[in-house]
Amino acid sequence: MAAIEPITGHYVHVGLGGTTFRTYFERNGSGTPLVCLHTAGADSLEWRHLLVDDDVTAGHEVIAFDMPWHGRSLPPSGWWEKEYLLSRDFYMRFIIAFCEALELDRPILVGCSMGGYVMLDIANEHPGHFGGLIAVNPRAYEPSWMALAKWSSHPEVNVQTMIQPVVRSISARTAPDENVREVEWIYMRCPPGVLRGDLYYAAVDHDARPFLKSIDARRERLYAIGGDWDWSCYQEQTDELADAIEGLSVTRIRDAGHFPMSENPEAFKAALLPILQEIASAG
Repeated sequence: MAAIEPITGHYVHVGLGGTTFRTYFERNGSGTPLVCLHTAGADSLEWRHLLVDDDVTAGHEVIAFDMPWHGRSLPPSGWWEKEYLLSRDFYMRFIIAFCEALELDRPILVGCSMGGYVMLDIANEHPGHFGGLIAVNPRAYEPSWMALAKWSSHPEVNVQTMIQPVVRSISARTAPDENVREVEWIYMRCPPGVLRGDLYYAAVDHDARPFLKSIDARRERLYAIGGDWDWSCYQEQTDELADAIEGLSVTRIRDAGHFPMSENPEAFKAALLPILQEIASAG
């Protein structure tokens, strides 16, 4: 018998601002919804290990979706008429609209990189909306991503070739090479202009510094996870968040970098499960 994974894939039509977004997502498990947000320029493939992890899916319905323009979620009609630039407002509203389209009851969000950045924005602008917020490699502010954005859309640069060493540079040297190569492959599939558009949010439209001290991490059940090999989110960056946000709990992963759920799924699970248990205990 062939091995068939229990993941199921679907499309849901998400309405937002008069536009319908045909959105691809995968799900597995039962229990409290755990909605997974991918990194800039990538897609839900990054979460494939978590989607089939019995220790997680035994108590959670793991759901990973592709943002519009990413993976198997096509851009909306008329996408060719304007440049794709992800805004903070659209990002937050789309996440909420996706969860409402699936009729999820106070899901937990877990997001990496830009998916971690947006947890801070959501905690500030939509307090109490979600059952928990888990930010992986979050930053309050990181304008230097725009340097990468510039070269990712330069007509004289082969983006597929350029992105491989970038991915490797922020991945753990101690992570299995096969897993790091997988992340490289995911990024080499990125459509033209999409990474640049995502990095616009990460570097320009996201700046959590003015409101960090107003966030109550205990009330929002906000947690942070950082990979020690990620030069975009070293310990001093998560320390800055912990110093500014009341009650923020930070977990560092020694053998992971910018993509813990893909680079080192077992190490990521070891960091994630205690957080999920703590959120469940809070009721």
